[in-house]
Amino acid sequence: MIWLLWAITAWWAVAAVLAVLNAFLLPRLSEAVAEEPLPSMTVVIPARDEERAIGRAVEAHCTQAYPGLQVVVVDDGSTDATPRILAQLQQRFACLTVVRGTPPPSGWLGKPHAQMEGLRAAQGELVLFADADVVYAPGVHRRAAGEMTRGSLDMLLILSHLEGQGLEPLVLSFLDSFSFYCWPTFLGNVPSLKWAAFGAGSGNLVRREALEAAGGMERIKGEVVDDIAMGRMMKGLRGRFRLVLAHGDVKVRMYEGFMGCIEGFTKNYYAAFRFNPMLALTGVGLYGALHVVPPLALAAALVMPSASGLLPPSVVAVAAQLFLNGWACRFSRQPLWVAPLAPVRALVWGGILARSMARYYRRGVVWRGRVYGR
Repeated sequence: MIWLLWAITAWWAVAAVLAVLNAFLLPRLSEAVAEEPLPSMTVVIPARDEERAIGRAVEAHCTQAYPGLQVVVVDDGSTDATPRILAQLQQRFACLTVVRGTPPPSGWLGKPHAQMEGLRAAQGELVLFADADVVYAPGVHRRAAGEMTRGSLDMLLILSHLEGQGLEPLVLSFLDSFSFYCWPTFLGNVPSLKWAAFGAGSGNLVRREALEAAGGMERIKGEVVDDIAMGRMMKGLRGRFRLVLAHGDVKVRMYEGFMGCIEGFTKNYYAAFRFNPMLALTGVGLYGALHVVPPLALAAALVMPSASGLLPPSVVAVAAQLFLNGWACRFSRQPLWVAPLAPVRALVWGGILARSMARYYRRGVVWRGRVYGR
């Protein structure tokens, strides 16, 4: 047990190195505003039952000071107030086009198919794929276009701040912690490392010519985690890929309520492991052990004299965990109360994986009323 704890402590030392590298090497979205002439841009937003946030999100795009900006929203069979909200927005904004989506054909999932339908209506040289709950601050589109132009990029990934209320940050902070101290996220900006690529619903800004050269939406038509698949596809083309942080300028509240977060991530968590049970159980098991074992060992060392030898490594591991999670919260603008609850978060995500796997093997991929099978 002592050797296991020292091994976990050594991992936390590696995590500290990753945190330092990510904190100092991950770039922020440039404050420089691109001067005209700007490349034409279309925002493509797939929407299915998005009444909660779509009004604010679409309005934020339509009011950008970007010459000739086109905003295309694909209403993918919504049964809530989404069509009515979009109709009201169309009366206010001439740049907004609403496409009535059609059911996805065999082999397609709903969101990639809706994105393809939006792409058909798009006229821009640059295409920004964004989810229907992501809110952009004024001027972000011009700054992002400047990044694309200066870097001769095929894709710019714009990472947002994840908003949460109540217990939502306990779930959401997992994504921030993983990318901050569990993974060398900064390697995404190394062109030669084609495997180190990402994507996010907060904003995949692509050059349309490059998207078509990489295979287009047809190539990722069956991807559950479609945004990451797009990032890998685009970087794999020529390596002209860059990710930037826009925590102060782009924000999204992904799901409402603690159980809303659980349900939302149940859809795609197992898919993130390519539906490989050994990979999923190993990854989540290691993450859980690294976060749960040290505090349990520390508690045992404090109450059981026979376990006093566990005290040094468990103290170091728990201290490292608290410090790095606190830093991750500050870095990603999550509340600090999440930091000491990292072991609880690990258990919660273990439960999400169990739900995700059980649903997949029972029904296949299920999302927003559609069942796609395995």
